[in-house]
This record gives sequence, structure tokens and C-alpha cells, in this order.
Amino acid sequence: MDPKILRKEAITSALIADVWTVWTTNEGITSFLAPKANIKLEDQGPYEIFFDPEAPLGFRGTEGCKILGLESMKTLSVEWKAPPQFPNVRRHKTRVNIHFERVEALTKVRIEHSGWDWGEEWDEAYEFFDRAWDLDLARMQQRFSSGPIDWTKPYVPAWLGLREQRIRDHVPVETH
Repeated sequence: MDPKILRKEAITSALIADVWTVWTTNEGITSFLAPKANIKLEDQGPYEIFFDPEAPLGFRGTEGCKILGLESMKTLSVEWKAPPQFPNVRRHKTRVNIHFERVEALTKVRIEHSGWDWGEEWDEAYEFFDRAWDLDLARMQQRFSSGPIDWTKPYVPAWLGLREQRIRDHVPVETH
């Protein structure tokens, strides 16, 4: 068992079907996670999230990543890549399991990011994702309360805004 697993969770009042849709479709992902995507919801289908669609090929996001497994409305397992500032880690794919659960009138989303190796750059990438998943889940919640994220001025929760100048591949974080 991998002792190094990054775990995050968030709750939203959105219906589980709507939460599933925002994680499993191009339109859904671009409403809260990144400006562009290439998702085909099938086993081994692409799960490519383009955090910087204008960057050179290979530096846009999770190019080449695939869906490893899915159970509708319950679990989505995908390959994941670190951003370009972690070139050694980026050469290796990690795994992200996203679990969906209805809890009374709410939907809980739980993320388990595994496949971590050891070393300084791996530790830095782990710390990066520790913050990035917090932002991503906050944006998912914001998307359901206020509508899709405006990628020309992406939402940053107040508790995060002062901590990081840039948290995703190349997407700037507004600090004022």
C-alpha cells in the first residue's frame, strides 16, 4: 500500500448527478477546473485537462492522461501529471481517484491522489497539489453557488489568495 496519499474532500448542495457531470465532461471541467479539456467518458478514454491551453504541446496540463476506471455516480479514477515546474515528476503519471457520495441533502467529493515517489522534487510536487486540490475543490463549490468560473479572472477563495501567486500550471491567481 502506498503510504503517501494526498486526501481532500468537499461538500456541495448540488445533486450528485450534477457533480458527476462537472468532473466527467469537457463542459463540466471547464466550468471550474481549467479553461479547456479533452474528456471521453469511457475506460481508457482521454482525461486531459488543459490548465494553459496556449502553452506548447506537452506543457498544457495533463496531456496523454487517461481514465483508469469509473463507476457512474460513485468513482472516477484517472491518470494525472504534475505541472511543468516539476519536470522529473511530470515524466511519471500519478493516480487520482475521485469518489462521489450523497450524504443526506448534500454531495461529498473525496479525492485521493496517489502514486507518489520520494525525493525533493516529489515532495515539492506533493505540497503543490496539497494546495492545488484545495483550490480546485473550492472552485467546484463556487461553480455550484455562483456559476462557471470566468477564466479571465478566476475565483480564488480569500483564505488562499494571499498564500500563492500561482497555483496551477500557468493560470495566474488574482491577489487583490
